[in-house]
Amino acid sequence: MKNYYKLIILLFFASATYGQQASENLYVDKAWVNEYEEWSDFKYAGQIIISPTTEDGSLRISNFDFLYDFCDGKAKFANKNSYTTAQFSHPRKIKSTTDKQGIVNSTYEGTLIFQNGNDYYSVIAVVTILDKGSIIGVKMHLKDNLKEYAFSFKPGI
Repeated sequence: MKNYYKLIILLFFASATYGQQASENLYVDKAWVNEYEEWSDFKYAGQIIISPTTEDGSLRISNFDFLYDFCDGKAKFANKNSYTTAQFSHPRKIKSTTDKQGIVNSTYEGTLIFQNGNDYYSVIAVVTILDKGSIIGVKMHLKDNLKEYAFSFKPGI
C-alpha cells in the first residue's frame, strides 16, 4: 500500500511538470519567409508568440500581422482583432525524421482555426516542429500555398 501512494505522488508531480512544460510560451527571435524558393528575413509589428498545447503537434499562435499575412487576409471578419490568435488543432503526424545533429523534425497537417465570438475561419496548414529536448524552431505553410514561414525562438529565461 505504501508503494501505491508513492506511485500516485510520483504521477502527480510528473503530470504537473509535464503540464508546465507544455504550456510554455515561445517568443520568436528570428523569422524568415520562403517565397519563390528564396529565404529572406521578415519582421512584423509586435511579438510573435507560439504556445505548444498538451496535444502533440498542436499550437496556439499570437500575432495579428503574421496571421493576417499567413492567410492572405482571406477571412472576412466582422472584428479585425479575430486575426490576433489562431489555434493549430487536430494535427495528424505526416512524417518524423532526425537529422545528424539530433534534431527531430516532426511534420503535422491540421486545421488552423481563428475563432472570436461569431467570427470563425479555418484553413488546412502544414507545420514542422524542430525539437532537440525542447522546441527550437517551427516551419509552417498553408497546404495549398508554397509560401513558407520559419521561426527560431529566444532562449528560455
